[in-house]
Amino acid sequence: MHDPHHLLPVAYRAAASVARSRILAEEAGERAVHLLTLAVLDGAPPEHPEAWLRVVARRSACALLRSDWARTRTLAPEDLLAHRAAFQPPPTARREFVREGVADALTERQQQALAAALSSNTTRGAARRCGMPPRDFRRYLALISQKARMAVAERSFEDRYADDPNVQFQLGA
Repeated sequence: MHDPHHLLPVAYRAAASVARSRILAEEAGERAVHLLTLAVLDGAPPEHPEAWLRVVARRSACALLRSDWARTRTLAPEDLLAHRAAFQPPPTARREFVREGVADALTERQQQALAAALSSNTTRGAARRCGMPPRDFRRYLALISQKARMAVAERSFEDRYADDPNVQFQLGA
C-alpha cells in the first residue's frame, strides 16, 4: 500500500453511518486514515486495510460523539440578546461617511488617490490607477488618513434604526 489517503472515502462512509454529521464524519475519517498511515509507516500494515479502516473510522466516530468536541448547545434568546454585538455599519456606508467628511480637506490629487484606494483591491493597483509610484501613493494615503481622523473625530456615525428589533426582523437578521 503506497498511499493510504486514497481510502479516505471508505473511512468517510463508515464514519458517516455512525455520526450522521458531515463534519464529524470527515474528522473521524481523517483520524482513521491517520492511524492507518501510522500503522503503514510503523511497518505493520493490516492484512485487509479497507476493513480495518472501516472499523477504526466507526470507533473514531463513536469516540467523537462521546467527546465534548461534538457537543454544541444552543443559546436561549435572552442570553443572545444580553450579549448583543455592537452595531457595525456596512463598509460602503463607512466609506461614504469618510468621503463626505474629508472631501473639503483634500486636494484634487488626494481625492483621486482616495477614489483609487476605495475602488482597488491592492495598493499597487490603486497607485497604478492614479498614475503614482506605490511609495508616493502610500504617503498620500498617510496624509489622507490623518485628515480623515481629524475630520471624522468631530462627527459620529449613528444609525437610529440599528437596534430597533422591528427593523432587524424585517431585514431578516
